[in-house]
Amino acid sequence: MIKKLTFLTLSLLCLFSMSFAQETSKRQAVYAELGGAAVLGSINYDFRFKPGNDGLGARVGFGYVPDVLVLPLELNGLVGKNKVAFEYGAGISVAYFTENHNTGNQTFRSGDSRIGIIYHGKAGIRITPANNGFFFNFNCTPLVNTEETRLWFGLGLGYSWH
Repeated sequence: MIKKLTFLTLSLLCLFSMSFAQETSKRQAVYAELGGAAVLGSINYDFRFKPGNDGLGARVGFGYVPDVLVLPLELNGLVGKNKVAFEYGAGISVAYFTENHNTGNQTFRSGDSRIGIIYHGKAGIRITPANNGFFFNFNCTPLVNTEETRLWFGLGLGYSWH
């Protein structure tokens, strides 16, 4: 399991770094998300793999739940070439528990491990400007781990550019 997690994390980080080496016409966004894949909230960087407002992309973020650092990693896609698009995706949120105790938030982990994983999906709407400017998304984000499934939602606000 740790090998798969390490492989997925390194793969997404490689994709993330490749986006900076590519031409700048690919859509990128930085946004704060309330709720969503990091449970309470996160700061995220999102990018498309090809030029334009639609198609496949990825996101990496950083969130915090009391005593837990959360790293959401996701592959996502947009359907719609206009400002308003359907957004879909799936990924994992890796959590690191800063305190080694068995009380508090148990959403991500099982047992005494300091590392935990939760799987998430995404389906919703994204509004991006034609050029550069304000970014908005609202998604249904189901959270799944070995013990439970939660229907969750995320609201993102930020800035998008080419």
